[in-house]
Amino acid sequence: MAKRRAKARKTPGGKGKGGARLPLFRFKGFLLALVVVGALLALGLFMTPRDYRASTRRLATRVISHLSLERGWRLMGTTWVERRRGRDRWETAVTTWRVKGDPGRVLRGVGKTFPGLMVQGKGREWSCYQGKREILRLLVLVSPPPSALEAPRARVAIVIDDMGYRMDLARAFINLPWPITFSVLPFTGRAREVATLAHVKGHEVMLHLPMDANGGGEAIERLESRTPGMLLVSMSDGELRRLVRKEMAQIPYARGANNHMGSRFTRDARCMRVVLTELKARGYYFLDSLTDSRSVACQEARKVGVRCFRRDVFLDNSRDVAYILHQLDLLARLALKRGRAVAIGHPSEATLEALSEGLPKLEKMGIKVVPLSKF
Repeated sequence: MAKRRAKARKTPGGKGKGGARLPLFRFKGFLLALVVVGALLALGLFMTPRDYRASTRRLATRVISHLSLERGWRLMGTTWVERRRGRDRWETAVTTWRVKGDPGRVLRGVGKTFPGLMVQGKGREWSCYQGKREILRLLVLVSPPPSALEAPRARVAIVIDDMGYRMDLARAFINLPWPITFSVLPFTGRAREVATLAHVKGHEVMLHLPMDANGGGEAIERLESRTPGMLLVSMSDGELRRLVRKEMAQIPYARGANNHMGSRFTRDARCMRVVLTELKARGYYFLDSLTDSRSVACQEARKVGVRCFRRDVFLDNSRDVAYILHQLDLLARLALKRGRAVAIGHPSEATLEALSEGLPKLEKMGIKVVPLSKF
């Protein structure tokens, strides 16, 4: 009996208590755990967004550096825009170039220099793709030979309001290769810095004067009514003069001013006359943002002797690139009809991208961007 029990313990797969079934059970459990862990990892990889921002930015930067070395190629400005498609995320560089000669000859050779990169486009608009991801967009301004230069058919002024809050967007707009005019809000954290940088880079600077609105109760009006330095119709002449002088001191290098909001204030002849008298003393012009069709700003400006302009187009009531491009087209049609037109926009990524794409098209139509004071 003792021999049979000993044999049963030694025999693999024996049925005795504590036989070989326990290691087999452990092996199957280990395999099951591996399968579960693998499935969870695969599910995690599938669900986690794939972030290509670092790699696409590196590649786009290399291509930009390569093109900058080409003879006759000059980089005018670069803006980085974050892109998303499905769970993928990456960055695209939107660049503007001044080029002598045929840009296609150089760009078609980029794919050979950078394997895996596909270049598409024609004329003034080109794109570089890594797979389905657009990593570099090029807006090419071809310099014509001297004999081809002609007088512009029309002029436009592009004014960007509400500057003074963010330096990153300010730098991006200031680096655009057109003489855009920047209107800076007083009492904002970066007001002086933005105004100084714009001036150093050759741009015209304006004072963006906060003015009393109708107060219709909409969320945007309630928010904007808190803007520091708001000129109110309830103020006396002396209060208005003192506040305007403080605000002029806030913005160095300003050549003119325009109203921030002001649908109530610009309808008040007394208030506008006081403000315009102060602007005249500093040699400023005034741009009526025309937030109310009943504005008397330019009417009072003529009486006081201040040069006054009116806004023709708001570019970005909708922060959508397609909408802003449509508004630029409207600006072009007005300029070609009248000889000149004024547009007001605001610092946003959508406006920046639309200007980079749309202003070269206006140039092609013979429309020149000029500072507002050059009208």
